[in-house]
Amino acid sequence: KLSDEFLEEVNAKGAYLREQIEALDLPCFGKTRGMGLMIGIKTTRNAKEVVMECMDKGVLCLTAKDKVRLLPALNIPVDTLKEAIDVIKSVCAKEE
Repeated sequence: KLSDEFLEEVNAKGAYLREQIEALDLPCFGKTRGMGLMIGIKTTRNAKEVVMECMDKGVLCLTAKDKVRLLPALNIPVDTLKEAIDVIKSVCAKEE
């Protein structure tokens, strides 16, 4: 059973993740969509290339058409989330 406290924590992590992604101001990022920890990021770079580079650096993500889709586990520790954001930032800081 998912408690209200656990779901509040998931929502807080999702808000943090989205806030961090949107604040990156990187050339390959466009709009983000989604809710909770399920976030899609529109990219100007080929989404498959971004996903492959993230995976090479230990961050598992998916593609959804021209978007990079983040689907971390609901119980992901905040420290792990921060590490993933750093990887995504380093991958997307690269020019096309």
